[in-house]
Amino acid sequence: MFRLNSKSRSHRLCALVADDEGVALACVDHAKEEKPVLEYCAFHPLEQEQSLAALLKKTVAQYRLDRTRCSTLLAAQDYQLLMVEAPEVPAAELKAAIRWRVRDLIDFHIDDAVLDVFDMPPSGARKVQESLYVVVSRAAVVEQRTQRLQEAGVELAVIDIPELALRNIAARVPHDANGQVLLYFNASQGLITLTRDATLYLARGMEFGWSQLLDSPALAERLALELQRSMDYYDRHFQQAPINQLTLCAAPQGVGGLAEQLMQLTGIEVQVLGAADVIDVPAGVDDAELARCLLAIGAALRSEPAQL
Repeated sequence: MFRLNSKSRSHRLCALVADDEGVALACVDHAKEEKPVLEYCAFHPLEQEQSLAALLKKTVAQYRLDRTRCSTLLAAQDYQLLMVEAPEVPAAELKAAIRWRVRDLIDFHIDDAVLDVFDMPPSGARKVQESLYVVVSRAAVVEQRTQRLQEAGVELAVIDIPELALRNIAARVPHDANGQVLLYFNASQGLITLTRDATLYLARGMEFGWSQLLDSPALAERLALELQRSMDYYDRHFQQAPINQLTLCAAPQGVGGLAEQLMQLTGIEVQVLGAADVIDVPAGVDDAELARCLLAIGAALRSEPAQL
């Protein structure tokens, strides 16, 4: 997505994902293209009175990441993912035309924005490229994240978004060739992606996470309704065969009975997915740690050298 200058060119990519709870880290070796290898992953909680900058610097030093290509993810509140009509302009003029189109869709001045574009799948019976996905963020937010990591000693190669980290994971699930819905939750938020053949078709954010799902099982009905609406839109807009597979990402505290609930509510098979299903994991890594680092693993699974 937002690519930065990086001198290193290797088959190793690490991801650092920082939030108010701490820093998740994952390093992936892409030498085996058919199934990359997770070298290690770890989550380091933010301790009381410890700054995030200090924790990042400590993590970079501990794992000697100062000479390793690294990526990171924007937080959900730091960007907007917009669906925009594709302008009929030469490729060299695309971003300028997109900036003009999104200026009224954001709540800050377009001169303060940084954006990137990636293709949406063609829609309708004629399979015409009608729309593009546009990621828009405040330039100051991107600069702040870049500076924070660089001050910690990171050689930052790219800043990505969670939707594409999940796309990287979904792409390695065999049934993705026929389409799937992937569900990911952290403690307070959720994300639904619809992918097919390693391509992101649709993404929906949910304002509740595992803590709310565990406290209020009735939220499963709300989730099932949103899943059905998303799949109906996918069928109607993209005119693809219906999706018949739901993939629920494992959570640090387990998924409880959510998989069974969703299967009953939607009538669709639900698979619980762990990191070991999509990447070679070293022996002895705790399942809860893998689940806590799943977004970082997805970010580190990014393999495209130039395009999304």
